[in-house]
Amino acid sequence: MIDDETVAPADAPPALDPAQQSLAEALRVSFAILKLAMLGLLVAYLFSGTFSVGSNEVALRLRFGDYVGDPGNRVLERGTYLAAPFPIEQVVKVDTRPATLTLDREFWFETTDRESGLTRAQLQGQKAMPLHPLRDGSLITGDSSIVHAKWTLTWRVAEPVAFLTNVGSRPVAEKIVRLVAQQGIVQSVAQLAADDMLRGIVNRELAVGIMQQRLDAMRTGLVIDQLTLDKVSAPMRVAGSFDAVTSAESDRAGRIVASQQERAKVLGETAGEASGPILDLVTAYERAVEGGDEAAAARAQEQLDAALAGLTIGSVPIGGDVAQVINAAKTYRTQIVEQVASEAQAFTQLLPQYERNPRLVLAKLWEDARERILTGDVETFYTVPGQLELQLNRDPELQKARQKEQLRSRKRAQQEAERNR
Repeated sequence: MIDDETVAPADAPPALDPAQQSLAEALRVSFAILKLAMLGLLVAYLFSGTFSVGSNEVALRLRFGDYVGDPGNRVLERGTYLAAPFPIEQVVKVDTRPATLTLDREFWFETTDRESGLTRAQLQGQKAMPLHPLRDGSLITGDSSIVHAKWTLTWRVAEPVAFLTNVGSRPVAEKIVRLVAQQGIVQSVAQLAADDMLRGIVNRELAVGIMQQRLDAMRTGLVIDQLTLDKVSAPMRVAGSFDAVTSAESDRAGRIVASQQERAKVLGETAGEASGPILDLVTAYERAVEGGDEAAAARAQEQLDAALAGLTIGSVPIGGDVAQVINAAKTYRTQIVEQVASEAQAFTQLLPQYERNPRLVLAKLWEDARERILTGDVETFYTVPGQLELQLNRDPELQKARQKEQLRSRKRAQQEAERNR
């Protein structure tokens, strides 16, 4: 008798129990998660080469140690870029910001921390000794003198490819720049005089040119932007003598400037804007007279007369005291001419009358004279009877001066009385 149930094939796998089924399901889920994780790691690895470049830096891509891109397109500036992941490609960033380097010990005498706060006069008392070549830095000038100096320079990376190829890092670059700067300063100062150096006169272009030539010869990719002389001093043993010379020169320069200002002031007050041309004419006239050149003297005299008559020389007006004196002289001349003309006219009018009746004219003239004399503030002076009595008119200017002196005397008396209170 055949059973109703279906008979399983002979090659069918045995049925799993529930525990085995759960384990198999867990393994399938785990493998799926692992595949997703590996896929995510692969994507992250592929995009791990993404990088950004800031405003004060540049970047270079290296593929198996060699630069990526054409020689003109290797440097990557500000922006975001994608590179192959490490170790296929490597990104190297280079800081292009200017850096400052101070040379404050190489060419300066040795000072301790305590001496750094002392004044120059105090240092002269303590450092007035021969220089020690192993401890004291110095510079030899072109006239075989010795000076001390402190410098500051600014440098930066201008060619990143040459910098990475031949230098590699900023600490190494700073050491190279320091050594090159010392060479340039020594060579440039050797062509200067000590007096010029102590006044701060240095050939910065020559020094920077020497430094840049050395850096370019080594293909460092570095550039020197600026060199500054911060401080300069003579050796402390002779600093007092140098200071005395510098002080004398400064005083001389100050006196020259004051004299020039006083000269300009006097000339301006004398003739205004035309003082320079007038002075040139006067000088030319004097030289012609001294040299015996009468024709040149006559020409200069004629030009001077024309300028003073018109109060102008060229298109520049003549002002100052010269203009005041000439205008006053012209006014006085006009007054005198008018006065003489008036007197001549009056004489011409009186002459016929005088010829007809001289006594009457003289009496009239005497009367007019008494009226002019006795008009105004007249004081009467009484004399002894029988003697001549005179009536005098005081000088108004003297009277004003006496009144002012009286007022001043009263004010002084009042001030003295107030102080005594």
